[in-house]
Amino acid sequence: MRWKPFAAGAIAGVLVALAAVAATSGSAGAQQRTDAAQRPAPATAAFPGGHPIDAAQVASGKLSFERMPAEVTSALQAHSDEIVKTAELLETKQARISGACAPGSAIRVVQEDGSVVCQRLPRGVVSVSALSGVARRSDSATTQGAVQGAVGRYQTEGDEDFLVVPIHLPDGAIVTGFSFTCWDASPKVDGAAYLYRSDDVPLATVALEGAREEVRTVSTESIQNRRVENGPYAYFVYMRISPLAAGDLMPVSASVSYRMP
Repeated sequence: MRWKPFAAGAIAGVLVALAAVAATSGSAGAQQRTDAAQRPAPATAAFPGGHPIDAAQVASGKLSFERMPAEVTSALQAHSDEIVKTAELLETKQARISGACAPGSAIRVVQEDGSVVCQRLPRGVVSVSALSGVARRSDSATTQGAVQGAVGRYQTEGDEDFLVVPIHLPDGAIVTGFSFTCWDASPKVDGAAYLYRSDDVPLATVALEGAREEVRTVSTESIQNRRVENGPYAYFVYMRISPLAAGDLMPVSASVSYRMP
């Protein structure tokens, strides 16, 4: 068999067609390589969440947000909503109370910022414990004691003395009574207490009589200088103690009753 030679025109046509196919294939391959470079690489064992995005992908501006998993975007949105809700809720919360009312008054209203509006009580009682008392003389020694139904303080060393206990009364109040509670089982010394003002002016006096092995309370409504003036004065209670009586004379507490004018 003999081959027939191709005509020059036919050969030229074939060459043109092959060139077109090669150009098309090359262009498609280049486009595929460009798209592949711009797409994040799939997850692998080394990068379970997908290969890190490089600077070229970010700079191209063709990194679409849709490539982030829907679960991640949903979680971010939910977290953002919770932050907004928390901020709104905190705005409605009551602030911590920062105000205080003086003795003889009570909190009437608490403001949103924590401040308070006070209201004076028409009457009341202020008490102090002998445990908080300090001996008037520096060389006196005292200690805590306890009997059935009470805890107090008594003297163990030194000369005859008194416990001194500050008492905070509401300014402007009218003192209506003074009471003293004491364990007095001593036949040698009687228990007594005195309400004083800081200018050394007495307001009231009470005293026990005789010895009894029980806790007793004595009171009086005989008051001098009844009006409380906290500007120029402070107030305190004297409670008698004695080294001779020791634990048989043990002051327990004192109280002042008052009313508001």
